[in-house]
Amino acid sequence: MLLGSLLTGGYKLRNQKAEALAQEAAEYVGSVLGVDSGPIGVVLGTGWGDKLYLDNRREVSFERVPGFGRLSALEGHSRKFVAGSCGGKQVLVLNGRVHLNEAPADPMVHQMVRLQTETLMRLGVKKLIVTCAAGALPDTDIAVGNLVLIDGFLTLFAPEMPLFAGEFCSPEDVLSIRNFITASSSYSGGVERGVYAMVRGPFFEGRRCDKRALRQAGADIVGMSTLPEACIGALYGAEVQALAFITNDCEETHDHKTNLRRAAEASEQLGFCLSEIVKAT
Repeated sequence: MLLGSLLTGGYKLRNQKAEALAQEAAEYVGSVLGVDSGPIGVVLGTGWGDKLYLDNRREVSFERVPGFGRLSALEGHSRKFVAGSCGGKQVLVLNGRVHLNEAPADPMVHQMVRLQTETLMRLGVKKLIVTCAAGALPDTDIAVGNLVLIDGFLTLFAPEMPLFAGEFCSPEDVLSIRNFITASSSYSGGVERGVYAMVRGPFFEGRRCDKRALRQAGADIVGMSTLPEACIGALYGAEVQALAFITNDCEETHDHKTNLRRAAEASEQLGFCLSEIVKAT
């Protein structure tokens, strides 16, 4: 009983510290960017970062926000909070995210992964759009260049989420695909629905065994993000729309530079499609 009480007390203390830090970060971002309550939240993944056009754009780098002081650079991610409007809708954006695989053993990375999304939630975000790059799995119709609206998660192979004891949530239950038609009409590269499997990385999953195992377990695509944001969104009762751009198929040798290039080549279309989804949200 004593051990259980000590553990519970430790979790509560860490949770209280996380809540205080999230409130501090939200107050800083809100004051610097002049964020009104209730914006649409957007997380921009690989290939999505530079083509969401916002009016009255304001930004602040992660490094200036409380809780992100130890952040390092990552190729393809500029790491900014950005505010503005799109089609008359107020938008608050994470332009570049912190990934759990950047330093898996460092508790500060877990803290920042949680903090980046929790900052949005504490600034009144109730509708969250999360974007990413992902890979296709065998025996599906999903191909490189497709846009996939995620309608489920395979969590069995995911790393530990940035959650505390007692924070039970159902990330799959907050997923929404209500803008599937909007995406289909505004993106010419083909739009599909599918289940997303998150793996730790940063190494690519194996083509001979891993991809087939993930497919047999029920996934259609695989990546290294998105689930943490959905978990934090679920804690706050937000609606989450999750979109994946497919950068590689299930057979080719994976290469990060190729994935970045393919995402960059599609960025104009992705940005237009995302703008239309924001307007319809």
